[in-house]
Amino acid sequence: MMHWVSLIAGGVILLAICLPKKKKGSSIQFLEEMNKTILIESMDTDQQAVNLSSLSSKTLKQRALHAWHNVHNQLGSLAFIKVGAFLVVVMALATYINQNFIRSSWLMVTLLFEVAAIIFGYFWLQKRAKNQFEESFPDALNMLASAVSAGESIMHAIMFVGRSLDGEVGKEFKLMGERLQLGESPDSVFRKSCQRFPYPSFQFFVITLRANMQRGGQLKEVISRLNRLMFDARAIEKKKFALTSEARTSAKIVAAIPFFFLFILKYLSPENYEFVMFAPQGKPILYYVLISEFIGITIVWSLMKGVK
Repeated sequence: MMHWVSLIAGGVILLAICLPKKKKGSSIQFLEEMNKTILIESMDTDQQAVNLSSLSSKTLKQRALHAWHNVHNQLGSLAFIKVGAFLVVVMALATYINQNFIRSSWLMVTLLFEVAAIIFGYFWLQKRAKNQFEESFPDALNMLASAVSAGESIMHAIMFVGRSLDGEVGKEFKLMGERLQLGESPDSVFRKSCQRFPYPSFQFFVITLRANMQRGGQLKEVISRLNRLMFDARAIEKKKFALTSEARTSAKIVAAIPFFFLFILKYLSPENYEFVMFAPQGKPILYYVLISEFIGITIVWSLMKGVK
């Protein structure tokens, strides 16, 4: 019973290493520092420019609803059919692996595969959405700064960006402009947009807009500086990924070796595979390999997490 649990646990560890790491420390620290310097009670009052807690603080139910809403938008049309087809494919893959490699409880193996697939699919969608946002948002800032420099109001500048820019960022700016044009309060519009793009750069952009609408200021200069800061942050992030690429690749290869070896062993030497996987005398070998791999991957992962 323990051999297939160990194999699946190793697969989950490999999946966790391959998943994108959400860097939430910097954004939370930034918002917390801002909340320390600005006393805020309500975003609807004229006494304060922004309510930072409304952009980051949500209940568990709100987070779940917002996450599902974002996933539904990312999947596009026929979202439920796509999710159902994905789960059916995962179920078929789990059945094949269970029959040929694990030979254990079909329900347990399928359930573990489904949960792992849902987690992987969710983080993959979030990573793709973030990459699309980071590619389009600088263009939106440039268009917005140009429109403001030409004398347009913030509302008309946002509408101009929505009409001119394609992609999810352009659609969101178009929705923001339409909501503002219909008379919806800026606080509600910006809050909904932050739910759609819960990224530090977009939150800071919303803070800038809200403060400018309440207090005034040189919006073009602030947006230009924000764009420059985003460019520098992306450059630093790419440099960090380049410096750690060798370690990350090594960790992924080392993590995949046991599973690749067992897969090859299944077809090249079925008797040895049966001995390692199902014979009581061979199980210590399997456990030793999985535990040593887990220790090595944990060490490499901790080293990579320590890179600032």
